[in-house]
Parts: sequence; structure tokens; C-alpha cells
Amino acid sequence: MRLAVCGKGGSGKTTISATLARLFARQGHPVTALDGDPNPNLATALGVPVEVRDRMQRVPREEIVEERTDAAGHTDLYLTRPFEDVLGEYGVIAPDGVGVLSMTGLLGAGRG
Repeated sequence: MRLAVCGKGGSGKTTISATLARLFARQGHPVTALDGDPNPNLATALGVPVEVRDRMQRVPREEIVEERTDAAGHTDLYLTRPFEDVLGEYGVIAPDGVGVLSMTGLLGAGRG
């Protein structure tokens, strides 16, 4: 199952996402939470300690994702490496066994 949570700023998306992720994980489902917010806080909401969060790196899309176009002209994105490798290198494991990846983040002043 894939679940995306979106909405207006300040509406509780991160809190709801973290709660759902932990509840599904506690029921035995494998869960990986992807934080797509430019100011990522999902790891915090999941209870990842600060010293572990500090080791997280933003997933460099340009290095692990490639676009492929099929014969019908439909373009999709594909990982160039196994997902487990990406999670191991860029993510962390939160309480209840939830894998966490930060897909975006602030790059610094003037860097987009």
C-alpha cells in the first residue's frame, strides 16, 4: 500500500503521517516514511533521537533515480539502486521499525 498525505501548511500532515506509520508498523506491516517537506520534521515526529537524525542525509535524486520512457511515450522514474541500499545509506530506522528517508530539505541560502 502507498499512502500520501498532503494539505495546507500547519494542518497536521506530519503528525498524522508519523502516527499512521507507527500504527501500521506496530501491526507488523513494513513501513518506510518519505519526508518530502522542504523543512523535514517527520523523523522528529516519529521519535528518532537527535543524534540519529543528525546522521540522515537528503536523498540525492539525481544519483539514485533515472527517467525512462517506454515505447508509448510514457515516462516514469526508476531507482538505479536497490531500495534497501538507499534506505541504509540515506535513511534511519525510527521506533517501531519505521524506515525514514528525507527526500528534500533546505540546501542553504541561495542554493534553491
